[in-house]
Amino acid sequence: MIIGVIIQAGAVPAFATGSGTLPWDGPIQTLTSNLTGPVATGISVVAFLAAGAALVFGEELGGIAKKALYVVLGISMIVFGNNFMSDLGITGALV
Repeated sequence: MIIGVIIQAGAVPAFATGSGTLPWDGPIQTLTSNLTGPVATGISVVAFLAAGAALVFGEELGGIAKKALYVVLGISMIVFGNNFMSDLGITGALV
């Protein structure tokens, strides 16, 4: 019985603080809202169209230029894809 009281007394400081937030939650939420806002969506649509047109109509693009355009396409798909999928009614996991 005394051992149980000692274990329980030692376990009290081990409980979580209960604040529920981490220090980086605010900046990450701000970054997320900035990357999914209307300005970012507009820029990603224009970048997607420009990079796609450059890949289709660019006759002699070098290897580095093609890789840069693929990066632009990838980033614009990531930013634009969030709003596009939510417009279709497809959402990710809600935590």
